[in-house]
Amino acid sequence: MATFTNDQEKRLAELKKEVTKRGFDQHASVLKNISELPSELQSPAVTALAAREAVQMIVAFPPQIHRGWYYIPKQALLFTSGDMVHLLGSIWPDQEPQVTCLKGCGLMYMKVTLLLLYGFLEVVAQGQSLPARVGMEFNTVAWHHLSHSLRQVLHATKAAPRIPVDQVSYSPSAQKDFEKLPLKFSNGVKIYGLLPGEELEELVFQPNTWKRWLYFFRQPILANTLLLLTTHYMVVLQEELDVEQGWILSYIPRNNIAGMQNRPCGLWNELSVQLKRGGQSVEYKLMLESATVEAWRKQWVQHGGQWQDLPDQQA
Repeated sequence: MATFTNDQEKRLAELKKEVTKRGFDQHASVLKNISELPSELQSPAVTALAAREAVQMIVAFPPQIHRGWYYIPKQALLFTSGDMVHLLGSIWPDQEPQVTCLKGCGLMYMKVTLLLLYGFLEVVAQGQSLPARVGMEFNTVAWHHLSHSLRQVLHATKAAPRIPVDQVSYSPSAQKDFEKLPLKFSNGVKIYGLLPGEELEELVFQPNTWKRWLYFFRQPILANTLLLLTTHYMVVLQEELDVEQGWILSYIPRNNIAGMQNRPCGLWNELSVQLKRGGQSVEYKLMLESATVEAWRKQWVQHGGQWQDLPDQQA
């Protein structure tokens, strides 16, 4: 066991040295077909997938240093009409890549972080026996390659739209609240929040909150956050606590939401969205102030959603 650990550490150290090289090859690239994948991402399973389904988009990612420390081998995302396949290479030569298939119809939630040049994609979907999860960093230069295909995955989660797919609409109450939003968030709703064919039914906006620190300074506690309830999704648009230039976007199909739980946690409340699909369960959590939670509770219950208030965690 010790020998294997030492060999692994040596191999990772070698691979990290290669990643420190900077250049155009550090960005993602779009491939025309499976045969263009690097050898580390080729396998009989990938070949069989391409023969079975029409692959509409292939985006290959170079090796990376995750959060400046952990080595991540070469990766690729393959998109069919409504599904996503993640390929992760091995650190050892001649080993097949790890293949994770995520069905759009089984999507539980999708979360995308876009902060300046830093991007992170998290997708959780129903798996064979347990929920399948993909989490990967990427340079946001690649976002224009990914955005359309990820929307296709989201589109596969819902029934036929009630309005034309090239249109959106607002309920009367949502329209009034929408007009009061800060400019950045009203634009965010148009660009990211309200997907084609969706109606915005409700929204709740939470301004950022802070507490005084060392008398002269302000310490941020909660970021600007917008909760949306559309025809088929709960959508969350957030800023990162310390970086206002960007977005954290979350899409949760409403038909997966079994209920919501609220637990006070001192200066904030923890909102836990309980997701269930095919007997499998996951949680999506948010930190919100109590007034925001109460406003969201009223909207969610009004639309027939289940809600549970839990005792204070500090009690």
